[in-house]
Amino acid sequence: MKNLFRATAAVVLAIFALASCAGGGDASKKVLNRSSIAKIKSFDPANLTDLYTTTVAGDVLEGLYEYKYLADSYELQPLLAEGLPTVSADGLTYTIKVRKDAFYYDGTKTIFKDGKGRAVVAGDFVYSIKRLADPAVESGGWWLFDGSLKGLNEWAEAAKTSGKADYSAEIEGVKALDDQTLQLTLTKPYPQIQYTLAMSFTFATPHEWVESGEDWANTMVGAGPYYLDAEQTIPQSKYVLVKNPAWHGQKYPTEAGAVAKQMGIDKAATQDLPFVNTVVYNIIEETNPRWLKTLSGELDLGGIPKDNFKDAVDADGALIGEPAAKGMTLQKVPNSEVTYYFFNWEDPILGAPAGEKGKKIRQAMSLAWSTEKYIEVFDNGRAKPSHTVIPEGFGGYDPDYKNPYKAYDVEKAKALLAEAGYPEGKGLPVIKFEHTGSAALDRQTGEFFAKYMSEIGVKIEDVYNDWPGFMKKVDKHQAQMGGLAWGADYPDAQNFLQLLYSKNAAPGPNSANYSNPEFDKLYEQASVMQPGAERDALYSQAALIAVEDAPWIVERARITFALNQSWVKNYRYRDIGSGYSKYIDIDLAAKEKALAAK
Repeated sequence: MKNLFRATAAVVLAIFALASCAGGGDASKKVLNRSSIAKIKSFDPANLTDLYTTTVAGDVLEGLYEYKYLADSYELQPLLAEGLPTVSADGLTYTIKVRKDAFYYDGTKTIFKDGKGRAVVAGDFVYSIKRLADPAVESGGWWLFDGSLKGLNEWAEAAKTSGKADYSAEIEGVKALDDQTLQLTLTKPYPQIQYTLAMSFTFATPHEWVESGEDWANTMVGAGPYYLDAEQTIPQSKYVLVKNPAWHGQKYPTEAGAVAKQMGIDKAATQDLPFVNTVVYNIIEETNPRWLKTLSGELDLGGIPKDNFKDAVDADGALIGEPAAKGMTLQKVPNSEVTYYFFNWEDPILGAPAGEKGKKIRQAMSLAWSTEKYIEVFDNGRAKPSHTVIPEGFGGYDPDYKNPYKAYDVEKAKALLAEAGYPEGKGLPVIKFEHTGSAALDRQTGEFFAKYMSEIGVKIEDVYNDWPGFMKKVDKHQAQMGGLAWGADYPDAQNFLQLLYSKNAAPGPNSANYSNPEFDKLYEQASVMQPGAERDALYSQAALIAVEDAPWIVERARITFALNQSWVKNYRYRDIGSGYSKYIDIDLAAKEKALAAK
């Protein structure tokens, strides 16, 4: 999930609720409002490249697989598939059975007049994958299958040559044997292939939706537990999801790991999902309004802004003050992510065209920056510095490695800048730093970064965008520098290394447009290997090459402090996957009592 994952210097979905005070125990009155800190982009599955939009879409659209909610690790389970794939002896052919009881639902009733539409079929997944390869779609998810499925690249090349993709053409590597049987045939081993089938890019996509008109991607037609209520939705203000009457249904999990049992969220086993009738995602970009709504009880779930942290959490990490008095619960979960400031590899000053001079500028700027101070000031200590692209807990991660360009050494930074031909920054053009928003926090962090760069004579021009505007610049290779984060799409370090693979240049996930043949060779060699020490060693080698080239100022991995109100049941913060709203319940009687007592 691009900048998921995935997420900017502040890319992380704020999980809040803005719910009405319905009393009693009537499930039809249960409302869970959540919010995004950034505007929502297109709902086109082929371009669900950011955390905010993917989180909303994940409650409406479904894929073949999802992650087990109560497991200690991230384990796949069938969703629109009947079971896990059958794999051929050579590991190159995956055969997947599609369930027969899943139907699309159209909340607008324009595509499917009765709301409930046709059944999901294997051909819908063929269509989804072909759209990733279609040059006209310009999918941010093409990197998932580029070069991996027999005949798919040739199909894409033919579409590029002719100017139009032929969706009726059969492709050897991705085809529907019948309505319930999908078969994928690989060109080479691809150990991560099953994970891709749980990602938003491969969500079931009915062609009728895509062909319904110019604005089709502003709504959704999915097979998930909720549908998008277009009448109640106000684009870029709030998105209202309502329980899907045609959903195939699911039960709350019966198997739970030690963490879930300790949290006490394993008690609803075998109950029907989803628990709440309505989910509302509100676009709230400023932190203070979100915090006030959390404290007032308007919000079911929330986070803790940096300016309020000391009033809410003590030195031991326990809740204090008003959140504690209101009986809120706090979850502290390390994120599977890396945050970073990227340099555009194509830029004549900072990128590859500048050769060694550009490298020394990048390394100097990295040395002039203090991640530790940023964590102290803006994260309240809720993060750990990262030293390579690979996060802690993933193959290839070395807990003892220290990035030589993360030492915060102003004198060494100045020396490198002088070696680049810009002593004290003299003669170096102003560098434009593109921001993902214009809220107070964006401006504060922008000023903070510029202050550190000024210590070595580097001048920064802050350019403030909204999220879609920022991503448009990145995708068109127009951002000289910017801040992003990537949350794991699946539990494999390859998902992070691909952020620097040259063939994944924007609009793919390689937002820096970084290119190094030596890195690419190691990446390609490791990507076809099964998990193990040999593969981890290659991952590590590739990561160290990127450290020296410095296409990023590698930043940190945050620790989410997630709050939930006393009336919220079954909530667990998960940062890989989507579609988790269906598991969350609201105790209306407890909520009514708590709000009446304030």
